Amino acid sequence: MLKLETCKFAHQFYNPRMSENSANLEATGKPTPAAGCTIFLVILGMVAFLAIFATYQYKQYKAEIINISQKTQKEIQVSPTDKPQEIDALVKKMDTFAAAVKDDKKAEVSFSVDEINLAIAHYPKLENFRKELHIKEITSEAIVADISFPVRAGFDGIRYLNGTMKMDPVIAQGSIFPIVTEVKPDTGNPVPPKFTKEFPTFLFTEYRNDEKLADVFHKLSKVELQPGKMVIISDPDIKQPDALPEDVTYETNRAFWVFGLLVFMFVTTVAFLLWVKRRKQNASE
Repeated sequence: MLKLETCKFAHQFYNPRMSENSANLEATGKPTPAAGCTIFLVILGMVAFLAIFATYQYKQYKAEIINISQKTQKEIQVSPTDKPQEIDALVKKMDTFAAAVKDDKKAEVSFSVDEINLAIAHYPKLENFRKELHIKEITSEAIVADISFPVRAGFDGIRYLNGTMKMDPVIAQGSIFPIVTEVKPDTGNPVPPKFTKEFPTFLFTEYRNDEKLADVFHKLSKVELQPGKMVIISDPDIKQPDALPEDVTYETNRAFWVFGLLVFMFVTTVAFLLWVKRRKQNASE
């Protein structure tokens, strides 16, 4: 019954006075709605599929977020900034390294746990991490941090991913890109791998795209983790990797596939409406 009514709906766009030479005529010489009906059903089917798929994805995403998050934000330590000598030493270290990098000279700088936390507390560009991330320790394998990131569980408002996170910084396209290797929520529930892969994109892409940081941030060559500190090296003689890490590239490609599907839906719908309009204009001539 639905198919019959749909076909009738598509049929109303055809003018019965169309020429018998039209490619869309039956043997009797009467116009058939087959082509319009088919296109309409295809579009309707695709819209229905996207609606069902989006609903399923939304419910799954919401359930996963609730499973690893909490309603209240836990307290994250922020380093005090009441010691001018420590801030001056940090700023001088930063400026000396930045000047060497801008001059295309080989340079090396190291930051302790306390210095990284002080940088988060002092520099305005890092204020988004205040009360959300605090470095606990640096080992030879990972940077370990306490976290309390706001996350949205669908339309139910903001919740908080409280727990600990491990990061392994790498150099990609000349800048530091921290790969999140592990997230342990305070809820005790496991974090889906897809969320772990997405964290670097959500948290650090802004700094990669900041033009004011490009002269330094995009000229880094190597990053090493040593017990208690992170060492960053800039060497013009070292060739830079020209690709993002595989995990991040995967998430980016997936987003492009979804975007491509939506574009295809839009173009198909517009093409159908233009086709109907053209047929009506031709029929009225």
